[in-house]
Amino acid sequence: MKIIQNLIQSLLKVLHLASNPDLLKQFQIHRSKTASFKERLDYETLTRCHYAYGTYYAALQAKALNISKISVIEFGVAGGNGLIELEKIATEVTKEVGVEIAIYGFDAATGMPKPIDYRDCPYMWQPEFFKMDIDLLKSKLKFSELVLGNVANTIGQFIQEKKPAPIGFISFDLDYYSSTLEAFKLLEQSNEFFLPRVFCYFDDCIGDDWIIHSEFAGELLAIKEFNEKQPTRKIAKIEGLRYKRIFEAYWNEVMYCFHLFDHPLYNQYIYPAENLELPWNWQNKWGILKTYWGSGNS
Repeated sequence: MKIIQNLIQSLLKVLHLASNPDLLKQFQIHRSKTASFKERLDYETLTRCHYAYGTYYAALQAKALNISKISVIEFGVAGGNGLIELEKIATEVTKEVGVEIAIYGFDAATGMPKPIDYRDCPYMWQPEFFKMDIDLLKSKLKFSELVLGNVANTIGQFIQEKKPAPIGFISFDLDYYSSTLEAFKLLEQSNEFFLPRVFCYFDDCIGDDWIIHSEFAGELLAIKEFNEKQPTRKIAKIEGLRYKRIFEAYWNEVMYCFHLFDHPLYNQYIYPAENLELPWNWQNKWGILKTYWGSGNS
């Protein structure tokens, strides 16, 4: 009986895939050994598509601006699974796009500090959550660099000592309002350390019935306060991203972009020509205009 049930379930799965071209394509790409990085990103078959999306499109932006190397950053490393995955992503993106990628992970290593007040949402987070095993993590990392200590103290030193290549993607996963606001000190640094538009992932902006995020606490409040203080730099949600993706996913709702309107390269035109959808080619357009003028219209 169980064999029959398994056969029926398998048949239903095949029929479901066959009736949905996107699901069938996703299944094929998931099993493929030759699918490109972009195909796997587009069809949501990568382990951390939010990291892949931010890193990939940051690299494409850099390439369009003739920048050969960028940096990506993770705030809140904890056990390091994200950083390890980011290394895999960066390696593939470099191979596919041709832009070198440096990775930096910021963490206190001692776990979360005491919350300052309600704005840190202590009903969700507690001191010493997410401690790091430094030696174990270092043994797993291939080329990422850890920046350990309170971000309030490490950012300035990081900029002075590392002078990082332009930052193109940042993952913010510090949970607290106060820690996130401290991490935003990085966003106040000189334009030379950034691409004109920096992709950002905010881990703690959506949640379930227990988490209940709002703009009055946590990361959303930190974003709001940063934007209120910065006249020429803004953190803005990438609106409508889920409508442009083949498959909607939770991370579509928490992808932001840090816009540096004062960046000397912000207004440089980089939109790919192949993405332009003109209603007619220029030759046909010229013919229509000649017909219009010949009819005596003006």
